[in-house]
Amino acid sequence: MRSPSGTTVAIALLAACTGTPPPPALPHAAREVVELQRWQIVQDGAAVGVVRQLEIRDPKGPVPYYRIEDLSGRWLGHATANGRFSRRVPFQSEEQDLGVWSLEQGVAKLLEAAAPLELRAMPVEADARRSR
Repeated sequence: MRSPSGTTVAIALLAACTGTPPPPALPHAAREVVELQRWQIVQDGAAVGVVRQLEIRDPKGPVPYYRIEDLSGRWLGHATANGRFSRRVPFQSEEQDLGVWSLEQGVAKLLEAAAPLELRAMPVEADARRSR
């Protein structure tokens, strides 16, 4: 029996590497989410919450959005990259639509703030950029 030549082995390995591509991710498969930016919400000199800019790493392209939280980390609502705000409603599957606002105005509306709010940039820890 003859052993295969080096060229034959190289062609076989190359064919194996360029074979069938991995199947595409299922539409309902989990996606990586990373934190891009963070702001502290300040009212009358006191911190009242946090705004996080997050991004879903979807194969079709990144999906940015904002999550607004209180100081305990509870989700108060969300905003799209286009400025559409919604409020989380306990024990409801749907959020309450608040309309389209700038980031500062939408956060104030979400928090029902009587006094003006300030958003102060905060550092995002290196490990916070990992998947959540």
